[in-house]
Amino acid sequence: MSRTIYKNARIITGTGEVIENGMIVVNHKQKDFEAPAPDEKPVKIAPSTGDTIEYVGAWADCWEAEETVDVSGNTVLPGLIDCAARLDTLYAGADDYVDNIGIAYRTYISYRNAAEALNCGVTTLRAQGMPNNIDIALKNAINKTMFFGPSILATGPIYAVTAGKGHEKYGLIECSGTDAFRAQMRIHVSRGLEGVTLQVTGDRLATLGGEYHKEMSDAEINALIKQAAGAEKPTAVRASGDLSVDSCIKAGAHCIQEGYWIGEALLTKMAERGVAYVPCLVTSAGTEMEAEHKAVVSAAIRAGVKIAVGTEILPSEPMAGTVAVIREMELLVEAGMSPMEAIQAATTSAAKVCKCKAGVLENGGKADFVIVEGKPDENISAMRNMKAVVKSGRRVFNQMNGEKERQFHIHAPLYEVSGGAAVDWTEGALMGVKEPANYNTEWNLVK
Repeated sequence: MSRTIYKNARIITGTGEVIENGMIVVNHKQKDFEAPAPDEKPVKIAPSTGDTIEYVGAWADCWEAEETVDVSGNTVLPGLIDCAARLDTLYAGADDYVDNIGIAYRTYISYRNAAEALNCGVTTLRAQGMPNNIDIALKNAINKTMFFGPSILATGPIYAVTAGKGHEKYGLIECSGTDAFRAQMRIHVSRGLEGVTLQVTGDRLATLGGEYHKEMSDAEINALIKQAAGAEKPTAVRASGDLSVDSCIKAGAHCIQEGYWIGEALLTKMAERGVAYVPCLVTSAGTEMEAEHKAVVSAAIRAGVKIAVGTEILPSEPMAGTVAVIREMELLVEAGMSPMEAIQAATTSAAKVCKCKAGVLENGGKADFVIVEGKPDENISAMRNMKAVVKSGRRVFNQMNGEKERQFHIHAPLYEVSGGAAVDWTEGALMGVKEPANYNTEWNLVK
């Protein structure tokens, strides 16, 4: 057992509290691997790290540690949480109608994108729309310390009506009718998910007077949300327009995602019933929907709706001189949140929406935090000046005090793990290969 002390820290705990001249003591409880004796069974799981925050608070000169890090001039806050991210997002010009790159290569792309997210300060993310159990595989590999990466909350593929919105994206579960939907959900939930996602709403249609098309029927919405609730899985619904949002609220959805248009009466109902809102403002930025979408978020803030950060795109996607997850926090401030509220939307509020144990710095809690230069609770754009990321007590990188420490490498030394979907990983990759039928059972071929 050893300790690392981060001293002279300005600490935002995630609950709204700010500690000046504070310190964080990280207790490293790693148990090193020991090969079994010849007559013993092989270990099933490699020893994992059990690092926790032993103390967070005002400076106290009573701790001994093997390492001390001076954080002067910087602010420490909980690791960021992205409530909606799809890790296998490909370059915009890549064909993603079918799986033309194969499950194995898609998994490598997903891990690369998870590593990019961690490099941007996202220590926990809820993966959505992931086919072929890739999110579950990554979650297990990271949890078992096979690889290092952010904590992943798996939600499997997105459920949508046959030929509905997004059907051109590989990995959807497309069904018609409640029985077909329930059968698919039973299969995927049994594999170990932390939630499910529904695509309820389609595009705006001129034939509906410009209203959003509710593609999923009330019967289907109710059946899916009830099925998920029976398995104790929270449901996120991609819904816009009063007709869709009202049906989802009545059915018991945990959070409304996107919500490009929601009337004030329904926002009030969301606040009263505790239905959260993950607007993913970065998805409408720069489009004709931007102003209206931001106005809905402003109204939601005034109504007291719980709002959490989500991107629906890669958290590391370059945007407006920063990355998507940081830009989302800035857009929330532009919509009317205070900088501190935007920080909570990416930490404590996001943790409650995802139902995970993260998003706060407390004694005995997870040692997941980021260090930024300046005071992001006064100017949210200070989040762009990230100086260090710590995940499970281990530093991903440290650029404080002239340091250029990078302990997390999935790339050649001196290269940044960044790029988002601006990099076309599919170019030149093996495509159009159909696997022999006997490689998988019919069960495992379900997307």
